[in-house]
Order: sequence, then structure tokens, then C-alpha cells
Amino acid sequence: MAEIFDRFPTNIGETLGLIPRQSFSFSYRRFEVWQGGACVYSATSNGVIDAKVLNENLVVTINDSNINQYIKSNFSFGEISTNNERVMWSKDIFNTSDRVEKFNPDISSLFYQNGVLVKVTYTIHDPNILVEFYS
Repeated sequence: MAEIFDRFPTNIGETLGLIPRQSFSFSYRRFEVWQGGACVYSATSNGVIDAKVLNENLVVTINDSNINQYIKSNFSFGEISTNNERVMWSKDIFNTSDRVEKFNPDISSLFYQNGVLVKVTYTIHDPNILVEFYS
């Protein structure tokens, strides 16, 4: 059975109006690393993602040595969008620069159920992986 998440209007890169930018702290119990459509690593953990809005950017810290080999522990995003069941933070949603950095997420998706954040994902283009964190 597919999970049902809260819905949002499609507003990519705030082209249809401003989107509120909110800090969050997300305690997760499990994470998965996906590559080529397959789960390549999965583990339980008591980690925390701390994300603070500073000067309109989202500055993220992941304090969990269990995931360090797949994702940087500190990174930031400057763009925000909403699209169907997610709030997305990104570095370059319209791909104007083609810049990517190893293990540095390019896109984050935040999934909510009844207004509560329940899943956070990070798309990384070098290497091409998706890291998913679950409450």
C-alpha cells in the first residue's frame, strides 16, 4: 500500500509566488540509500537532521556517522518549490549551472502527513544516489 502524504500546489522555484521557508529538526529511526532503482544500504539509527533557515537559505546538518559515507554532514539549499506531495529545497532546480559536488545533495524533498514531517529525501548527482530518512 502506498503512503499518502499531504498535497501541495505545483510551484516550482516560486514561479507562482513565495513559499514560506521554515526551519525544522527531523529525528529519524531508519534510512535507506538507493542507486539504480535498488536499495544498496539500509540501517536503523537515532539520527537527527537539523535544518535552519538563514538569509533565506536552508542550512542542513546531519549528525550521524552511520550515513557519512553517502552524504555530506553539512550542506545548504537556496531554492524552494512545492510539487504535489512534497516541499522541495534545491540548489539549481532549473539546471542553469550544471555544477555538482561529490556527496553534496542537489535536491531535498520533505514529505508530510497531517502536517507532520515524516520523510526526508536527498537526491545526490555525484554519485547518482537517493538517500531517504524515515521517522
